[in-house]
Amino acid sequence: MSHASLQSLRCASNDERLELFHQKDSPSDRIFDGSVTAVEFREGFGLHTLNARARRPFEMSTVRKPGAVLLCFLEGTTEAWLDGRPMKVGRRKGAPVKFAFSSIDEPMRFERRSKPDEYVRKISVMLSHDWLEAYGISVPDSSAEARLSGQVIEWAADHQDLALLEDLASHVNFADPFAKLDAEASVLKLLSSSFKKMGGHQNEAALTSREQAQLARFTELALLPGPMPRLTELARGSGLSASSLRRLIQKEHGCAPLHFAKKLRLTIARDKISNGQMSVAEAAEFSGFRSAENFATAFSRAFGAPPSHFRRATHTF
Repeated sequence: MSHASLQSLRCASNDERLELFHQKDSPSDRIFDGSVTAVEFREGFGLHTLNARARRPFEMSTVRKPGAVLLCFLEGTTEAWLDGRPMKVGRRKGAPVKFAFSSIDEPMRFERRSKPDEYVRKISVMLSHDWLEAYGISVPDSSAEARLSGQVIEWAADHQDLALLEDLASHVNFADPFAKLDAEASVLKLLSSSFKKMGGHQNEAALTSREQAQLARFTELALLPGPMPRLTELARGSGLSASSLRRLIQKEHGCAPLHFAKKLRLTIARDKISNGQMSVAEAAEFSGFRSAENFATAFSRAFGAPPSHFRRATHTF
């Protein structure tokens, strides 16, 4: 890429800047010649792109927050360390384009070093555990060792992935709301494809007796009538940390804790509506919904039919 084809450095406005890029850590226009973007589509869900050449040596040291990162280098390599461990990321000339996915449960020191004239074109998608939780998405590798060390899962990008990646790499300005929506749609397609491809990394080991007891306490708390407890409250009541609870529910049920708890409540509500033990309004209150309308919407999404369908299906003898 010639100097003439490089654009001036562009960064997202402060109100769109991802928390990953603290103001003191973000590169200035005196370091890179090219484009740098960072945008948060939703709380805990954002995109960072880099298509630039380093004008001079650059070193960055910051703290990577708990969460997951989906990373893809289209061109170039760079030196980086997570918690002091070298991260072997990048793409050598002629090598296939690969994705790298990692997730951590604890804050870790992230360091990066750029050499003069180093050119990198890459895409990074940042996902908080809360965002994943809200969509019922579990981190594929649930082993404690992998999550504590930031172990990376890699796979080759296919032709559909490459088209989406090239589209995202071309975005340099998210001030236009339609450009931002287009980028978000492309990232969501990448995530959907990526999590499906990583599905084979699930941990299917049997629960220990201790884990069975912890799961039983979690289930008991999740089924208490009223508003759904927070993840931290469910974890504390189960005798676990939030990260350990995520691993336990993923191990047994293949989803995130709050997603499982909500589905569990809806299932109990469905059964009680069907046998006449609860009205729809009572089931909504039991499930923690503020209104019967919201309950009915969630119920229909879960079971493909409204609560009234199960009420009508009740048999009398």
